[in-house]
Amino acid sequence: LPLFLQTHFPSDKANMISTLYDFGMMPGGIIVGLVSDALGGRRGCVIVVFLLILCPLLLVMALFADTLATVPLMGILALMGLLIGGPNNIVTSAVAADLAEDDAIGGNKQSLGTVVGLINGSGSFVAAVGQMIVPYITDALGWSALWYFMLIATVISCVLMTPKIIKELKETPRAKVSVAKAGYQTITNSEGKTAQP
Repeated sequence: LPLFLQTHFPSDKANMISTLYDFGMMPGGIIVGLVSDALGGRRGCVIVVFLLILCPLLLVMALFADTLATVPLMGILALMGLLIGGPNNIVTSAVAADLAEDDAIGGNKQSLGTVVGLINGSGSFVAAVGQMIVPYITDALGWSALWYFMLIATVISCVLMTPKIIKELKETPRAKVSVAKAGYQTITNSEGKTAQP
């Protein structure tokens, strides 16, 4: 991102504008977490919604990045940071924990570290490959092609999330657990009924 901005702005201004993307990432994880909890833990659905909202912004950047005014560009970068940061933070934490409890793993809690490591390791590997591809794409096809590349990668991510989304939509929302009295828990289901174990 700083490299792209430095082709349009002085280095100091480019670095300042690029920080808006990082600032946008900070509330992203909180928002995704709150929304997914409100929807009964359907994190996959929330992540895909965020990525689908990201797609038009990437298309705008592909078409108009070279001609965008500074203020709209700053706003888009901050919003992109929020839309990317939220799914990234949730995938590497809450979704990893969900996967560790999947039936395929047999409820083996010891596998949580392996699952988280695989997710983070895969993400780092893909990011490294992407950074190596960037110069070849921009030199051969220009910066617009790079934004299209990221758009295609985002769409592929949404497609790969399809099995989890289908599973989440078939499941009933998770029960909310709250402490009622000392030593007892009240479990509230999606229909508002309560039961005490």
